[in-house]
Amino acid sequence: MKNKNYFTKYLILVLPLLFINLNAQEEVDALEAARLAKSAAEKAQAEADAATEAAIQAAAEKAATQARENAVQAKKDAEAKKIADAKAAEEAELDALAKAAGEEAKKKIAQELGLDDGSSEEETTAEETESTEVEAAEEEAEELAVKESSGYNVGISGSMGFIQGGFFENIPIGGSLVISTPWGFDVAGIRFGLSATVGAYPAKHNTGAEFTPLAIGVGGNLTLAQFVFMEGHGGLVGDAPGARGFAGVSLERLMNKGLGLPFNILVGGEGFMSTDLNEDIGSATYWGGLAFRLDMSF
Repeated sequence: MKNKNYFTKYLILVLPLLFINLNAQEEVDALEAARLAKSAAEKAQAEADAATEAAIQAAAEKAATQARENAVQAKKDAEAKKIADAKAAEEAELDALAKAAGEEAKKKIAQELGLDDGSSEEETTAEETESTEVEAAEEEAEELAVKESSGYNVGISGSMGFIQGGFFENIPIGGSLVISTPWGFDVAGIRFGLSATVGAYPAKHNTGAEFTPLAIGVGGNLTLAQFVFMEGHGGLVGDAPGARGFAGVSLERLMNKGLGLPFNILVGGEGFMSTDLNEDIGSATYWGGLAFRLDMSF
């Protein structure tokens, strides 16, 4: 009984101390865990900072290396370009010297052979340019004159016959008035224009009868390259229907451009045909000859 009481007292004394010790141990463990967690966090932060610093350092070193390589390549490219430019300039200078020497030799040979008057290529080019400018100015002046004119031409034509039909005792010699109008059109360098004519040609029949038939007609003309000229009219020749034709050359370029004259001269052949030149005699006939014509523009 006495031992039992002793054991009970022992438990009463020991158990509180045990609980106190256990509580203290738990508090120590919590503090240690907090300390360890803090230490781990600080270590992780330090490692993260170190990793970031290392990454930044690596990127900076890579950028610096690339910049250096770029600078080295740019310098090499600049040096290569400088060498190429110098070489190209040297080649151009040599080519110019060779060309000048060739031109000089060619000029000397041509002068020795009497094929060159000593004028330089620049002078020849200048002369050609000046000639072209003069021609352009003349063409412009001509176009302006054409634009300012009304387009009507009045021509006086005279002919001396050298062929005739058996109707005549002698070949008629006379003249015509030809009026050219501005109406017409151009096709492939050929100018077609409308015109009219009236003329008188004294004639003598082989019976001795004398009369002066009129030639009145309306028709057209065509001009090729301002040189070849042809004209035809249909109407009344004598007392019946007939026709008049002219073919020759125009001296317009010479008269207007070359000599600066305000008129044109045409030279060619002129012919007439009538179905009844004189109704009292009653016979179809023809005649023709060399004609000269003077044209004035208005």
